[in-house]
Amino acid sequence: MPNTAQVIAHLQALADFPGIDGCALVESATGMTWHVAGNYPELERIGEAAIEFWRVQNRLSAHLMTLGTLKSAAYSFSNRVVALFPCSDQAGLVLVCVAAKGDVGWQAWSVKVEALRQVLAQSLVTPPR
Repeated sequence: MPNTAQVIAHLQALADFPGIDGCALVESATGMTWHVAGNYPELERIGEAAIEFWRVQNRLSAHLMTLGTLKSAAYSFSNRVVALFPCSDQAGLVLVCVAAKGDVGWQAWSVKVEALRQVLAQSLVTPPR
């Protein structure tokens, strides 16, 4: 499990982005939450539950192959949006975020998600000392 200060700092930067209430880095195979950031209540529990959406997509992915690779998934609830982003194929990590409806600059936010992916990839190759 990458437990580096860089991973945590990037996750916190994502949670601090305008319109984002919080984020959880969740292992898709087990549903275990590795890290959380933000102030939204029960982020760890939401992350563990939301990963089931990702698992369903994985089971059905053969039916959706003509659409290309899944880059993100969003689920709109009456009060908030839950969005999922793949972060590491090697460790099967998915970023789960809770956000306000319509208030997020997703394009700019995705640049920060890519930075998290790169830090995760590096931390999985070079474990912390």
